[in-house]
Amino acid sequence: MSSVPGLHLSVRATPPAPGWCSGICAFPPVCIALALLAACGDGGQDAVSGVAGTLDGPDLALNAVVEDVFAVGSVTGGDWDAFGSVLSVHFDDQANLHILDGQAVRIFVVGPDGSLVRTIGRRGEGPGEFESVNRFFVGRDGSYTVLGNFDRRVDLLEPDGGFRRRIDVRTGMILTEAVFPDGALLISQVFRVDWSNMAASGPLTEEEGRPLWVLPFPFDGEPEVLYRAWQLPDTEIISGNSSERVFYAGRAFEPPLAFDLLTDGRMALVDSIGYRVKLIDRGGEVTGAIERPIAPLRATEAIREAERERYREIHPDASASAASGADGWRREGAESLDFADEVPVLRSLRVDWEDRIWVERTGPTGGDDGPIDIVTPEGDYIGTLSPDGLRIPAAFGPDGLMAFVETDELGVPAVRVVRLVRLEAAAATR
Repeated sequence: MSSVPGLHLSVRATPPAPGWCSGICAFPPVCIALALLAACGDGGQDAVSGVAGTLDGPDLALNAVVEDVFAVGSVTGGDWDAFGSVLSVHFDDQANLHILDGQAVRIFVVGPDGSLVRTIGRRGEGPGEFESVNRFFVGRDGSYTVLGNFDRRVDLLEPDGGFRRRIDVRTGMILTEAVFPDGALLISQVFRVDWSNMAASGPLTEEEGRPLWVLPFPFDGEPEVLYRAWQLPDTEIISGNSSERVFYAGRAFEPPLAFDLLTDGRMALVDSIGYRVKLIDRGGEVTGAIERPIAPLRATEAIREAERERYREIHPDASASAASGADGWRREGAESLDFADEVPVLRSLRVDWEDRIWVERTGPTGGDDGPIDIVTPEGDYIGTLSPDGLRIPAAFGPDGLMAFVETDELGVPAVRVVRLVRLEAAAATR
């Protein structure tokens, strides 16, 4: 039995709400345990003084007991599983794992024992063939929604991979994040393209916040705004002049925009500086919130410098004196980073097969791994995994299955599947 460091799900963006703490929870059915929250401010973990094992109390440390199930990928020395690039993975209710290889433009279906069940698709434009596919979704029954050509083409496939229908989305280029149980698409970006006037092309924006759209099946209408997430005031993205264009270094510690769907079609969403997970119905109404009285960290100079160092590692050639590339662009250095005043408490979330919500908190320097809380939509607090323990996987499956996408030292991808046997109080671990 071992802990597996997996792949984080983090949807980075700019979201929020006027403040992180609301005093008395506005949604009693979910927040019974949070009738009174700590006052907003710099309380940090010291502000958590409620009953242990509840949302308003200190962390209840959990130990995740897992067992290895199988691994596929050329790292293991296989043949069919010499993946070029693993773009996404999903389970179905039969415990089959579906893997999209972006280089092969093919979906590999792997059985519960790790053996190849079938392959679906190949490069091409005909029925059952794919082009430019970078995402797909699998229903619990094994049916497919495959998005290609900048999400402008949707292929619907039967659970056995048989071709059902192809739909060309007329809205323009979109970025699909999830598929609702009724087949509608949850979209985070919409780009209008006017091929006769490219200067008029660009993202479809709203007056306030960051919108999430729904495109109802059969995708022949206009996207409807489901919810507008909160965000900090905008900052300049691009600076420079016609002879030299510069990529703005950005603003660190933007509140996250992280979300996932529950099986009943509701959305769990994080868009605040503080600890608040909103539950949003298909009408776009916030019907509940899960909160803990954990205050955000102040962005001290030590935390800011740690973020600058992370930026330097990601963009080693970026600096104020760097030469522009062949296309006239250069990226500003770490010294030009802007910073929000506080580090958001949360950084990501994911909903597992049993509809439990895994909520990752921010680490102590703002960019490293933090603890993971496991809660239910009803507001029950199960406990917290330590930062050096089990991480949020790339996919959850039935019976505790979890898939992690890994790469070796050469960057060759593999997928490792483990089973979460149980969660137990850390004090019970021997």
